[in-house]
Amino acid sequence: MSSAIRSERVLRSRKRTVEMSDVGGLSMAVPVPTTPEKAKRSVLDGGLLTPPGTGRKLEFGSCKKRAKTREFLLTPSSSPQKLVFGKESIYSKTKTLLQRSSRVIAQPDGSLTTRRKQYDEIMEFLNEHIGGHVSSSLYLTGPPGTGKTAQVESIIRNKFLPVVLPSLTASSIKKPAEALADGLKNTSYYETVDCSVESVSIASINCIAINDPTTIFTKIYDSLAVKTGSGRPVKTMTDLQEFMESYSKTTTFVVILDEMDKLVNSSYNDTQSTRVIFELFLLAKLPTIRLALIGIANSLDMKDRFLSRLNLRQDLLPKTIVFNPYTSEEMFEIIMNRLQGSDDQADCIFKPMAIKFAAKKCSGNTGDLRKLFDVLRSSIEIVELQMVASKINPSKYLPCEDSDQNLVQVGLPHVAKVFAQFMNNSSTRSRISKLNMQQKMVLCAIVHREKLDIFQSHCSLDDTYDYYVNLMKKRDSLSPLKRNEFLEICNALETCGVATIFQGKSQGKTRHLTKLIKSSVDTKEFEDEISKIELLKNLILN
Repeated sequence: MSSAIRSERVLRSRKRTVEMSDVGGLSMAVPVPTTPEKAKRSVLDGGLLTPPGTGRKLEFGSCKKRAKTREFLLTPSSSPQKLVFGKESIYSKTKTLLQRSSRVIAQPDGSLTTRRKQYDEIMEFLNEHIGGHVSSSLYLTGPPGTGKTAQVESIIRNKFLPVVLPSLTASSIKKPAEALADGLKNTSYYETVDCSVESVSIASINCIAINDPTTIFTKIYDSLAVKTGSGRPVKTMTDLQEFMESYSKTTTFVVILDEMDKLVNSSYNDTQSTRVIFELFLLAKLPTIRLALIGIANSLDMKDRFLSRLNLRQDLLPKTIVFNPYTSEEMFEIIMNRLQGSDDQADCIFKPMAIKFAAKKCSGNTGDLRKLFDVLRSSIEIVELQMVASKINPSKYLPCEDSDQNLVQVGLPHVAKVFAQFMNNSSTRSRISKLNMQQKMVLCAIVHREKLDIFQSHCSLDDTYDYYVNLMKKRDSLSPLKRNEFLEICNALETCGVATIFQGKSQGKTRHLTKLIKSSVDTKEFEDEISKIELLKNLILN
């Protein structure tokens, strides 16, 4: 009962809003005390003193939206036209243009930039002897990376065609249909200066992969003739002569021997190697065949050595064309023509002063154009690394404001950083860390040989390759590289500053000039760095 009475009193008190009291004859309203719930409702009814919960959420959402807006402004656009990385980026396309194996960009007539004089001399030789059906030989010489092989390959692509040119009239063609003889491969047509067409068969051989020089005649035959399974094998100069004489009335043979000095500088019997070279040049002077022999080599004195050692007659010696090292101006012109000839606007990647600086450094060192390609390609990689860092730390690396594609150009600081890394200005540890596994294994073989023979710190490239192959087979680590792949890695090691390649005299009685190689690393740092890799540790320390 007491609880019911208490509830009735509460309800009755809520119905009364005010009570009148008489104080001193004045009548006034006295407010009745209210409960907390009543106060809360009166506050809501009177006005909003605090923002509602939904309002707080909207404010927080707008903050997130503004944060995303700031993040979007710092992040480069990802539209296909503004890619920075990947196969379609302008950086990757420019690095492809600067690859050593990339196609040479020549003039419409086939001449290379800055090599017009050498091109005219080669074309004069071909027109005279292919058009005149006369055998002869040509010797191209010069330091590595001066365009010897590239110029010959450009002429082969542009002047030796698989079909007769439509510009020629029927009256000027000399038996175009019957000219391509049966039993030959790599045949094509060559147009001479008098607008006549000659049938030719081309053999291009890189002698760097030939271990036995006496097999050169077999390799030439295999590059020219279609294998039928009948007939006796061609092994000597006489056999190759008889084969060419059977086509003397219809076809001119063009034989290109790249790295020809490897036939002389090989580890084979020196007397046999010299005899093979002598027979090749003698074959190119026989009147009973039509042969144009083109030899390409780095040895400047090979012709003089033949003259003094074999007493060759002057009429048997080949015509010599020298490719001098590139100057800095020629290097700059070649790079700009290559970049401007691209459809991807690759020339905007580099600042011209950066290319001039790199060309000046490379021309003063060796004049090798391929090393300039390596330096410029590495400079692009440094810019790419900075672009990656800009995504991680935008406050430190900001995109280029004057470009709508967030394009950062390669400048002098990037090129100078590459030279600081490659030109032997850094520690052995940092230089070795930049090498891949195959390069490290070749370097291990070079250092391992030097440790066994402390009285001879350098060795010829051919002997080093033989030592490398034997070391790989003994350790059962990996399959050894081919000879041409091994030499490419040796050039890369020299570029990275961990090895030195130079001209010197070989071991033996003849003491002929050859390329020698030696390591240029600190032994202690080298062993510390290599010992971190178990495979290489077993290779070098055992």
